[in-house]
Amino acid sequence: MSAVFRSEPLEKAYKMVEAEKAVLIATKGYKEGLYDLTPIAWIMPMDYEPVTKIIFSCDPKHQAARNIKRSGHFAVCLPEKQSDPVIEKCGSISSEDADKFARFGITGQQASLIDVRIPIENTAAWIECRLVRTITEGSVELFIGQAVAAFRKSQAEG
Repeated sequence: MSAVFRSEPLEKAYKMVEAEKAVLIATKGYKEGLYDLTPIAWIMPMDYEPVTKIIFSCDPKHQAARNIKRSGHFAVCLPEKQSDPVIEKCGSISSEDADKFARFGITGQQASLIDVRIPIENTAAWIECRLVRTITEGSVELFIGQAVAAFRKSQAEG
């Protein structure tokens, strides 16, 4: 069986995000051809009408925060397994020069509507978002994104 992904309605995409589950945030890197994956533990759906909005916190010094503010978009990638070593590996480095896909042997696929790469072999679902707003609170920034596309893995004969 091979994995295929089906589009999900944007007003229902919030149901894919589960409390207390780490996700990988996919962003476009600073340098041409580089893409970043950053594990985030505090993330939650914020709204669903007319479409899903997501909020998460991130250290403003991390590469993911800089990438999102520069590009204006990101994808929330929901891992198939919370024990996936890719989550910890991706959190072990934050650099504009790091190619985490090559360094950790991650297979990436271009997202449908935004310029990020999805770690397709490690992902059960993803939500592509445009940045709506950032809020600085103490030593963190809260990122609010609005879903522009959402996909969930389904199994198909192949």
